[in-house]
Amino acid sequence: MSAIEEVKSRLDIVEVIGERVPLKKSGRAFKGLCPFHQERTPSFFVFPESQRYHCFGCGAGGDIFTFVMQMERLEFPEALRLLARRAGVMLHPPTPQEQEADRTRRRLGEICGEAARFFQEQLAGPAGATARAYLAQRGIRPETVQAFALGYAPDRWEALSSHLRERGYSEAEIRMAGLVVEREEGTGSYDRFRSRLIFPIRDLQGNVVGFGGRALDETQQPKYLNSPQTPIFDKGALLYGLDQAAPAIRREGRAVLVEGYFDVLAAHQEGFRNVVAPMGTALTAAQVRLLKRMTRRIYLALDADQAGVLAVRRGLEAIREAMDERLVPVPTAQGLVRFERELDGEVRIVVLPAGRDPDEVILADRKEWEAHLAQARPVLDFVLEQIAQGADLETARGKREAVQQALPLLSEVHDPVEQAHYVQRLAHLLRVDERAISAELRRPTPGPRSGARLPAEVDEGTGALAGRPMDREEVVEGYFLALLYRFPDLWEALPAGVDALLSREEHRVLLGMLPAGPSISAGAELRRYLEDLLNRFRPELSPELARRALQDCLQRLEALANERERREYAEVLAQAQEEGNRELAQEVSRQLSILSQRRWEIAMPPPRRLFPDARRYLGDEEAQGES
Repeated sequence: MSAIEEVKSRLDIVEVIGERVPLKKSGRAFKGLCPFHQERTPSFFVFPESQRYHCFGCGAGGDIFTFVMQMERLEFPEALRLLARRAGVMLHPPTPQEQEADRTRRRLGEICGEAARFFQEQLAGPAGATARAYLAQRGIRPETVQAFALGYAPDRWEALSSHLRERGYSEAEIRMAGLVVEREEGTGSYDRFRSRLIFPIRDLQGNVVGFGGRALDETQQPKYLNSPQTPIFDKGALLYGLDQAAPAIRREGRAVLVEGYFDVLAAHQEGFRNVVAPMGTALTAAQVRLLKRMTRRIYLALDADQAGVLAVRRGLEAIREAMDERLVPVPTAQGLVRFERELDGEVRIVVLPAGRDPDEVILADRKEWEAHLAQARPVLDFVLEQIAQGADLETARGKREAVQQALPLLSEVHDPVEQAHYVQRLAHLLRVDERAISAELRRPTPGPRSGARLPAEVDEGTGALAGRPMDREEVVEGYFLALLYRFPDLWEALPAGVDALLSREEHRVLLGMLPAGPSISAGAELRRYLEDLLNRFRPELSPELARRALQDCLQRLEALANERERREYAEVLAQAQEEGNRELAQEVSRQLSILSQRRWEIAMPPPRRLFPDARRYLGDEEAQGES
């Protein structure tokens, strides 16, 4: 048994969650107020039999690892260590490489913490007078400066590096932390940040991992400078202010993304604490995944210029890649119902007055900012207008190109009335017949092949997974991951939100590490778990057969997820009816109806076509699937 499995076997999810959330017995489950969003009536359920939880209000759910990761804002290795200590499970000792990597990360964290203190002292001292005056000019009060630990880098070549060397840090360590730049002639180094206002950048746990610097001399270029990539700093996987914004994002149920450091400072200063910012880059899928732990509602507050529009487009791509999908029923012309996927989240655009940044709006009139938030527009309205504004409407080619840009977005609107509305809107903007756009939407597009046979070899393997009974979900999920790690190119063929189909947090984490695979920082236990999994499942396929096998796995994953959710929903529905909770009963009944109808839409091949020894692993799954 792996350490991950042993932790799960020793700990009860009801006990762990019950320490943070008051729970009350409700039938075979337990219920309480959701810790991830505000509610008055309990819609948060914990299921002892499956050792899972689910909120029927905000959609949060998962296993014991998921809960600890979300509540404590931890990555999987940290959550595993925390739960292993509680369970009394001895984790495998780290390898020498892991020990060295961990020492390096801790050392770099210490250096960045010391650098932040140095910059703070410089801002408070005589050298920081110009920076303090600039902050006052921008409307940033002393308490905000203190809360965000702002600092100042003196206009000297080796001010910080000399200070750090005096504290016992080596030149190589300071360079690895990204705080110095090597001289071109190769003789020594100089401070990266000089004569700049400093913004310490923290990870989700509040540790300083890097810095941003704003030039105080307008002739100094670039105006904004960030730390380079280091073992502890990846600006594409961090959001400025998220460590302080996380509680408010969970409480208010939405995150507002702005563009700059000062936008975040002004927002938090005036009480809008759910505001964060990417650091000079377009929004990335990694940043969206950070937010996804806390909310499914994202507001993009961006300039109404061409750069802002481009940022919206790129942000949408990241959101689509990182957000889960949900099934929605769509009526057909024949009076039947088919199910399609849509983004399980809400994205709105906060359009600001031309030439004004969020910090200017907030500091001038907080009520105006509140009004802009209240008037935030659905993303499709905004994007369609921008497509029309950028099109050459005097030529047929210009109109055709605009329609082609809009079609992928329109095709994702599955409600027929809503889609017709946007088709009509686009036709009006482009001055074309809406029937032409509708005809383009109806034109079939090639889809992935499905229903193919899945030849495979399933091995007992060696290591922690060997000889241990595996449930149906674990078998399919294990084989699915083995396929992806054996054929990394398949990763690009995955639909968005597939991680929501996986029942185990460790599997979702391993999926999220593709295509590169686990790094040293992933921890020894997770890498050993993957190694054992790959020893047990050995797909010996050609690339073409592997691609067809992937489609079979995806169908089976969806079927198993559907079955899992139907069990949970049915249990909650029965209890809600017994307790007379009509509101919860109606909502759960509606969702259960959708799941039940979708069950018959899933084309799932029988187990004998998936694995030669399917019955050995899956037991009576075939009989259950036919019931």
